[in-house]
Amino acid sequence: MGRGQRYGIALSAFVAFAVGAVMTLSLLLGDNPALFGDQPGSAQLAGLLALPADVLLRLVTIVVALSILIGIANLLYVHVGRLARGKAYSAIVLASFGFTVYWYVMRPGDTSLLEAVQVPIESALAALLCLSLLHGGSRVLGKRADIWGLLFVAVVVLVLLASLPLAELAPIQAWRDWLMRVPVSAGARALLLGIALGTVVTGVRALLGQDRSFRG
Repeated sequence: MGRGQRYGIALSAFVAFAVGAVMTLSLLLGDNPALFGDQPGSAQLAGLLALPADVLLRLVTIVVALSILIGIANLLYVHVGRLARGKAYSAIVLASFGFTVYWYVMRPGDTSLLEAVQVPIESALAALLCLSLLHGGSRVLGKRADIWGLLFVAVVVLVLLASLPLAELAPIQAWRDWLMRVPVSAGARALLLGIALGTVVTGVRALLGQDRSFRG
């Protein structure tokens, strides 16, 4: 590794640390005049500290929006090229895109197209998910018929049965509601805590310049 490359890595780490530190302080101290007491100008100071975070968040929003536009343009470019080579399904994609844009430009606020296309597709995917769960349960019982496999299959069957709109299944629906409210909620919160801790660790590594992208 040459000296210039080492300087470039050090500069990248320093910029990442500086931007991360400014962003963190701006989010913690900005728009919170109570931290500065009742001193004159505390509101203006808090607003000034919140300015870097506001600017960076606006820049991120603009970059994300431009990335989406570039992705759409790339999708159209690829399918136009495939259409020129005689790919018929590309014509369907382009026609669907053009019709969707025309629909929402000419009829703003009308969700009938969404309800006619998106909802049936989501329903079909939900039905496939149901079949996938049943198939996975049968494979689990075939490979390891222990207490955990039986518990998995029992929970899947209970939740699927409780989803049926039948009055006779009211006791099962109560059990389903308890499962969704207690174990599922606890598992979701644990996953969110794990994601938060992983994000903090990754951010600290980036701020300290320990991330692999800064080391080459």
